[in-house]
Amino acid sequence: MAKFPVPSEFVLLTTFSYVIGAIPFAAVVSKFKKVDLTKVGSGNYGATNVYRAMGLPYALLVFFLDAAKAGLMTYFATLLFESPIIHLVIAFSAILGHTFSLFLGFKGGKGVACAAGVFAVLTPIPFAITMAITLTIIFTTRMVSVGSMVGAILLPLLVYYFKFP
Repeated sequence: MAKFPVPSEFVLLTTFSYVIGAIPFAAVVSKFKKVDLTKVGSGNYGATNVYRAMGLPYALLVFFLDAAKAGLMTYFATLLFESPIIHLVIAFSAILGHTFSLFLGFKGGKGVACAAGVFAVLTPIPFAITMAITLTIIFTTRMVSVGSMVGAILLPLLVYYFKFP
């Protein structure tokens, strides 16, 4: 049986994507402000808990950094490889790194901001529409969970509607 050759660029970028994804920006920002996120709110390392503990400006910073790390790795994947499956594997590796960070004892955030960064790169039009609606819901209801759930349902429908792969 012939073995499928795995390009070294794929293995390297997938590994690098996990490590970059594992950078815990919520922990870095909270440490800078001397706040222990494990003892505040939900105890999670994510933008929502940063919002609870330190306010909107810090939450937006963490959200942007978490989205950017996964989005950049996904963007690099699109430059190096043609296959959308490979793009998703590398993107998922960044999200996995965020969720199970080697820097936090394999704990981390929920991956919502990282997923946002991935979808911003792979499906920009559906993502922009979804983000606008999600943010409207969050600011109207003041419940991030409701906005996230609506976004999780809406995005695949828009991806299908706009015929993204």
